[in-house]
Amino acid sequence: MTVTLKDLSKAIGVSVGTVSRALNDKSEVSAETARRVRQLAQDLGYVPNRAGRALSAQKNLNTIGVLLPSINGPFFDDIKQGIKEAEAEFKDLGIEVVLHEVEGWDVQEHLQHIQALKDQGCKSLALCTVDDERIRERINELEQENIPTLLINNKVQDCKNICFVGPDYHRSGEIAAALLHKSRFDQELNILVVVGLKSHHGHAARVQGFIDELERRKSKYKIVDVVEGEDNDITTQQVTMEALRNHSEVNCIYMASGSGVSGLGAAIIAESLGRFFVIACDEIYTTRELVKSDIIDFVICQEPRVQGYQAIKLLHDYLSKTRTGSINDFIVGNIIKLKNHFE
Repeated sequence: MTVTLKDLSKAIGVSVGTVSRALNDKSEVSAETARRVRQLAQDLGYVPNRAGRALSAQKNLNTIGVLLPSINGPFFDDIKQGIKEAEAEFKDLGIEVVLHEVEGWDVQEHLQHIQALKDQGCKSLALCTVDDERIRERINELEQENIPTLLINNKVQDCKNICFVGPDYHRSGEIAAALLHKSRFDQELNILVVVGLKSHHGHAARVQGFIDELERRKSKYKIVDVVEGEDNDITTQQVTMEALRNHSEVNCIYMASGSGVSGLGAAIIAESLGRFFVIACDEIYTTRELVKSDIIDFVICQEPRVQGYQAIKLLHDYLSKTRTGSINDFIVGNIIKLKNHFE
């Protein structure tokens, strides 16, 4: 026999509305009542009427706007795949995703697309954007306009976002330094650091974590240069080749950005294959091929597909429960991969 909300209401001695609110985690129900209702529902085998919830959801469609700097950025392909999977899963519960893609980290362009998403009627936003004062101010304004903002993959410091979904970049840098120290502990380390942008919060946090761990381990090291590849293959190749020519003592390279890795590989090949111990970040096709070719020794990955999925899921939960304030960040794991993983 099918157990209904009315059955649960009679069995526990509360209204049908109270049962419904308890099962949907509404704050108007006391914790003890909610616990009793959920336990009874489990004991009696109550199954929610998803079709009914879907019909109700269609009357209150929640449109989520997503901004990604994903044009010519293959790293974001997996994030987009995770977003698509979440949208498909929650679509009949009233979620629709509007995706805007840009190339790079131009603040003004990001601001224009944030406004465009708002103008399209988005009730919440998931942004991978720039840690810049103008972006920070816009996110704070959105909070005042009751448009919650979730940050995905890159943080914007000191703004009123509801949560962050992405990696622990500082920890990623620490892991890179630990790998380097253990692999080359008996050598003097002359390190070239390659970032996408020095102003990118994630890249800067990786570099700081890298240096902090080298210091903690009392490694014999010197950072000979930190160069910006602007997340672009051609620029990365040019600045890396120039740095290697100017610093013949370099024997280690740490690339703290996932974009531009083709340019890094081209620069290493041009400046004599096999001279450098190389640690890179983020798994894309080119990174895998460079690891398989022994040009890169390790790659530290960050589960982008999970990030895309969780960004939409968390916003769905947030909107459907009409919450206010912030929720817990969702931090993905740092995964170390080497040649054996890709053969």
